[in-house]
This record gives sequence, C-alpha cells and structure tokens, in this order.
Amino acid sequence: MNPEQQYKSLVESLRLVAAPKEQQVSALPDFVVVTDEVAMTFGDAFLLAPQLVRGGLVTDEAFQALARLDEWLERMPTDGSISSLHSLENHPFWRRSRELATNALFQLKESLGPPDLSHIFWTQ
Repeated sequence: MNPEQQYKSLVESLRLVAAPKEQQVSALPDFVVVTDEVAMTFGDAFLLAPQLVRGGLVTDEAFQALARLDEWLERMPTDGSISSLHSLENHPFWRRSRELATNALFQLKESLGPPDLSHIFWTQ
C-alpha cells in the first residue's frame, strides 16, 4: 500500500467512526460485528499514521487528534454496553467517538460523508 492509499484508508476509517449508525451498518458486510469493526478499522489504519506524519501527509496537529481518538477507542467498555447496534445510536461512548473522529477529519481538512471501504477485502 502506497502512502496515498494509506492516507485514504485512514480518512475512510475516520468517516466510518464519524458516520451515523445507518451509514456504519451499510458500509460493513453483514457477517461482521459492526461495533467491533468500527473501532478496529480505525485502529488498523491508525497504525500507519506515524509513517504518514513522516511522509508529510498528516500534520502533527492532525496526528494528535488521531491519537486522541485511538486512546478513546482503547478505553472501549468491555461490559457489553456498547456492543449492540442500538448502542451505536445513543451510547455516550459512540457519541464521543463520533466527535473525536469528526475533529480528526477537520484537522486533516477532510469532509464528513459516507465511508468508502471498497479498499478493504473482507473474509468470513
């Protein structure tokens, strides 16, 4: 994956986190646990963020916004309270996740919108 593809993957993962529940569900295959994939898709893309900073595609300020989201998602409750599709609509954890993802998109000078995850190959 070249740096431009890595950047696209990062932006689309942010759009997934920032999206309303309906867009999150429709962007993902039927066989995944949506709440897990929302968090893990960003987590996987974030692993490449330091390379994007070194390559000049992500500013230090944008990286800090990305890191705040990553730290938040790392603190995901494990009690099952956020694992249902219903929780995506109104749980405070997901509301804050959307806020942090929206801020990161703003720092990257990228827009909100339906996520395009066509670059991901899903396996069952």
